[in-house]
Amino acid sequence: MLSPFTVPALEGTAGPVTLNDPVFISDLHLSHSEPDTINAFLRFLEHEAAEHAELLILGDFFDYWIGDDASYTMAAVADALRAYSASHGLYIMHGNRDFMMGERFAREIGATLLRDPAVGVLRGERILLSHGDLWCTFDADYQKVRRRVRSVWWQWIMLRLPLKKRLQVAEDARARSRTRKSVKAAYITDVDERALDEAARNLEAAVVIHGHTHRPGITTTAGGVTRAVLPDWHFEEANCIRGGWIGIEANRPVLHPMK
Repeated sequence: MLSPFTVPALEGTAGPVTLNDPVFISDLHLSHSEPDTINAFLRFLEHEAAEHAELLILGDFFDYWIGDDASYTMAAVADALRAYSASHGLYIMHGNRDFMMGERFAREIGATLLRDPAVGVLRGERILLSHGDLWCTFDADYQKVRRRVRSVWWQWIMLRLPLKKRLQVAEDARARSRTRKSVKAAYITDVDERALDEAARNLEAAVVIHGHTHRPGITTTAGGVTRAVLPDWHFEEANCIRGGWIGIEANRPVLHPMK
């Protein structure tokens, strides 16, 4: 029988983690229904990411994740990540789609599982890292759902259901999410910068990097924080419809669109 404490909600580190030359991505939403995006990521891992010391994946790497015991369904991606981590640092964080990832999968691919939020330290400068959805405080309905599915009791029950039932729950949740987003104003589904500023101030970070909103860009908040938002990915054949990554140059985040 599984221990009641073997749930992703209680796993991962908040850091600080030491970085040397990181590259950041998020919101790839990898699934077998979009093989071209999977192939684009494998190319990115072999080329762009290989030129940096660390890769940090800040949530929604997978379109859904029903438990580490189903990692075999993404064996090609796991194999590529394992090969990368043999010579590079690899960090992965939960998103709102793959929050059921745990330490078991992280160990399988040679990664460090990050809590949300977490702190990275690069040349003495603190960077606050998050998927971003925890700061979407305008969306009260979403935050209520988020608290429930990130709870120990909900995850403990879910992980003890058969894989087929978990998959059905995940697909139903995706359908409801699409419906809710289609009727909500844009500001409701975006990050509340006041919450972001407060988190950055509490953790003494001048730079915040996050995903989730699918509104990429680099701006300065009212609180003087550099806010870098990662793009989501979508490829059709070899063509990039959306996608990109963030690197750090001269201690500043730089957004690189995929070519």
